[in-house]
Amino acid sequence: MTLHAAKGLEFPVVFIVGCEENLLPYQRENKPFDLEEERRLFYVGMTRAQQKLILAHAKSRFLFGQQQANEQSRFVNDIENALMEIKKAETTQLKLF
Repeated sequence: MTLHAAKGLEFPVVFIVGCEENLLPYQRENKPFDLEEERRLFYVGMTRAQQKLILAHAKSRFLFGQQQANEQSRFVNDIENALMEIKKAETTQLKLF
């Protein structure tokens, strides 16, 4: 579900993945974007959680056929430390094959 589609809905647990610069806020190269509108969308997503909110970001990812190593979203950095419980995932990923 997109952040746009989440307006007006609530869920017990909400996961927002891709909390990385250039994804959240979404910014394409050489294209204008509205930082405050992106911040409002992030807020909408966060406030959909009734009990638990989980924000996740990747160290690196493939996007549009390219490997990217984006920093954590500035929006996550704006959340007060008193509201956050930070857990680091294991550095190894489960392999399916």
